[in-house]
Amino acid sequence: MGNTLGAYGYLLWGVKYDIPFVQSIQSILPIVEDFVVLTDPRFKDGTLEILETMSTENPKLRVIQYELDLNDPGIDGKSKAFARHFTNGDILVQIDFDEVFREIDLPKIQHLVQNWNPDEVMLGTGVVNWFNGEHFKMSSAGWRKERFSVNTGNITHGIPKRHRISSGEYYYARAGTDGAGYIYTTVGQSVECDRYLCDVDKFPKDYEDPKSIWIHHYSWYSLPRKWKMKPTWHYFWGILYNKYKCLDDYTVDLDGEPVDFWYPEKSWNPMDSYISGITDEMKEKSIVRNSAGLLHSENMISWLRRQPVYIPPKLHGLIPEKRINM
Repeated sequence: MGNTLGAYGYLLWGVKYDIPFVQSIQSILPIVEDFVVLTDPRFKDGTLEILETMSTENPKLRVIQYELDLNDPGIDGKSKAFARHFTNGDILVQIDFDEVFREIDLPKIQHLVQNWNPDEVMLGTGVVNWFNGEHFKMSSAGWRKERFSVNTGNITHGIPKRHRISSGEYYYARAGTDGAGYIYTTVGQSVECDRYLCDVDKFPKDYEDPKSIWIHHYSWYSLPRKWKMKPTWHYFWGILYNKYKCLDDYTVDLDGEPVDFWYPEKSWNPMDSYISGITDEMKEKSIVRNSAGLLHSENMISWLRRQPVYIPPKLHGLIPEKRINM
């Protein structure tokens, strides 16, 4: 019998922020033996109920309810670590629930798992970062991501030792980490990626290569939706870097705007207030149109159709047709 694959991740506000978590789970569920989703039942928006229904229909999906320590600066990494701890499989893949594998990559992933090189610990995928509709955001630090790893108790997620700042019972972070990367539990050092399953310099030619694996990332696909998530993620980033001491301190976000963590819709601003921010981002040389004609996963179509996309009129024609090697 060959190696088995397990998947894991954690999810908050899936319904409130219209995160494509159902599509994300469905995109990899057919080829895993186990899929663990960690969620906090205090985030009451219907997400838990959907996950429980899905797990009833498919026993490979397991839902773990846990009240997270929202005052812990390392909450993002520790949440992933907690989910990983309960996941079964020889090889594990970590999923963020705005990420989707395309159907064409499933046979590639199965081949990867079945033929895993025992000398390798971690492999990374390519990432197609969709931005404001049919554009790519190619400057992201996540253009490649570590995703597949051997299931050993010596690997977890957290703040690397060299980036930690001790403060009482917690660790804050120095710049240079998102606090959720892979680390060795014994020494706290980062786990280095053995190789990446893509060649970004040959994108999109490399995309169809039988050995090339890419994951599609939809965090920025709808900028209006993205900015609605700001009250939650500004807190996670702020507490990681010691901008806030605890959740009770979070009354003003990193942009100086009043915020309510538990009822973020109270702090949502009119779309017009984001025009300057969108304009600045769309002027980046790294933003390119999908002139390569890349297709989305079939199960993403309905989600994509309901996503608001906003391009200020004065930007039409500004975005280059392509700045990628065809």
